[in-house]
Amino acid sequence: MTTATSATAAPAGKTIKIDIVSDTVCPWCYVGKKRLEKAITAFKAAPEHKNVQFQIDWHPYQLDPSASRVPIKKMDMYVSKFGAARAPLIRDRMIQVGQEEGINFSYNGSVVNTLDSHRLIDYATKRGKQDEIVEELFRNYFEEDKCGEVPTLIDSAVKIGLDRSEVERFLASNEGVKEVQDEIERSKVEGVQGVPNITIGNKYVLSGAQEPETFIEVFNRIAK
Repeated sequence: MTTATSATAAPAGKTIKIDIVSDTVCPWCYVGKKRLEKAITAFKAAPEHKNVQFQIDWHPYQLDPSASRVPIKKMDMYVSKFGAARAPLIRDRMIQVGQEEGINFSYNGSVVNTLDSHRLIDYATKRGKQDEIVEELFRNYFEEDKCGEVPTLIDSAVKIGLDRSEVERFLASNEGVKEVQDEIERSKVEGVQGVPNITIGNKYVLSGAQEPETFIEVFNRIAK
């Protein structure tokens, strides 16, 4: 592998660490993931950055920790949260934003408490399947009208190559509950009040689904 010699080139093997605090029912978190991926692809396309690697770690957050474990209709939740007048406007706006990012947002499904989905992400992460499960859960909820109930979570885990019986056993237990809750609490103590909350290189903190150009600007600062 040839090392770039540009004055602004990143050293071979340099890794940019990205920590993302997110909830699996946050539409802007899904948008942010797509924009971040675009930024990484564009950044690495430059010859001087081809050796730069990215380490992305997803961290749990619950926008509504009191949400019911019994599914409720997504739009009913939106109306309850934002009001009957605003809910359709927010839905239509997100559909438009999603189309620009290649996401087909649908609001015909249901929503459920996200604790189990975060437990599954942690479980999959420990088995080298973090990005696969995060992407699958986002697509399930936002594009396929699937709710994050345990049967759907199990099917999602199997789809990305995890063992069904082991996932069933894990989700039927209380494993990971305290760990997820503790990590959510740490994020709050550190000042996270909304998601996505993205920390790059342990230094630059970005709130919300930033445009790819913003991510690239930060990458360039770190790479220099």
